[in-house]
This record gives sequence, structure tokens and C-alpha cells, in this order.
Amino acid sequence: MSHTLANIHDPSHDFASRREAEVWSNLKAGDKNALAFFYTKYLKSLYNYGMKVSRDAGLVEDCIQDLFIGIWNSHSRLGDVTNVKSYLYKSLRTKIIYKLSLLSRTPLRDIDSFNFALSHTAHYITQRVNADVSDKIRQFIETLSPKQKEAIFLIYYEELSYEEAATIMDLKVKTVYNLIHLAIAKLRQNKTRLSPSVLFSLF
Repeated sequence: MSHTLANIHDPSHDFASRREAEVWSNLKAGDKNALAFFYTKYLKSLYNYGMKVSRDAGLVEDCIQDLFIGIWNSHSRLGDVTNVKSYLYKSLRTKIIYKLSLLSRTPLRDIDSFNFALSHTAHYITQRVNADVSDKIRQFIETLSPKQKEAIFLIYYEELSYEEAATIMDLKVKTVYNLIHLAIAKLRQNKTRLSPSVLFSLF
């Protein structure tokens, strides 16, 4: 961990009752504990999301560190942010995709991956349904495009709005609606006997 992030106490109690927009204002004013608050609160979820964008754990960890160090180094020039989670997710996604582009010498527009693995909850659910349904679940997942997987993850797992998901993915809101609509249409065609809300919780 960097020197910038290592020497700060856990500020969870200091900001627990504050709105995030207010804590962000503290960060802009140079409060290092405000930075640590966001780092502590979102580190695990950022890592989880980042590992779905790229399976390179070292790259994801480096990008998270770069993200927060960059925020601190430019704190006096930061704009107002009302949804910090969306801001952090979009920033991390941009960093990871940029590094993947450099490493693979692939144009940014052609970097399109989102890795999916069944969660512990998903494993529990699939153990309670017959093998045929479990196979259909996995077959359904394999038919989804990377962008469909990402949209489902952000909306159903991270509980973000369509507008927030669109901002993170750098897409139009209508496009995100279409991605989800097409995924649900595929689900109904597969007749897995699981509702979209249950199936998408597997992410």
C-alpha cells in the first residue's frame, strides 16, 4: 500500500452519519481521512468489480491504488460528486481498460470483456435445483455478451440505476435498457424456471 494511503486511521466512525457528498467536500478541502473513508468503504467492492473487468489481480490492485492516489493528488481540483460509488467504478473501469489496451496493443474500443463466476450464493441456489436447471443457468450465462453481463451486474448486484450503469459503462441509458431487455428475453426463451431477479442475483 502506498505511503499516502497507509498512514491514515480508519475514519468510518467519523463520517458514518454524513452524506457522501459532504465527505467528498471534505476530501476536496484536503481532509486525508475523507479519502481513507472512501478507500475503506469501497475497496472490497471495487476489487470485486475490477476482477470482472480483468482477471489480472495485480493489475486491478495497481489500478485501485492509482485511482485513490490520483484522487488525493488532485483533490483541490476535483469537481462536486453526488454519487461517489458510480464515480469510483467508472474511474476504475477506465483505468483497467486503458492498461489492458496498452498491454495487449488493442484499441480501447475493442476491449470488451466482463468475467463471470458463480458466487457462493449462486452455488447454494444451484444445489437446490435439479441438474437440468443448473445446466440451463450456465448455458444462459454463456450466451450473454460481456456488456450484458456487466449491465446485469451493476443493476442487479450492485443495485445501481440504469442511469448510473450507463455512466459507468460509457453508454446511453437506452442502450443499457436494451441490454437488460435482451438478456431477459433470452432467459424466457431458455425457460429455466427462475425469475430474472433470482437468476441475476447469481452475479
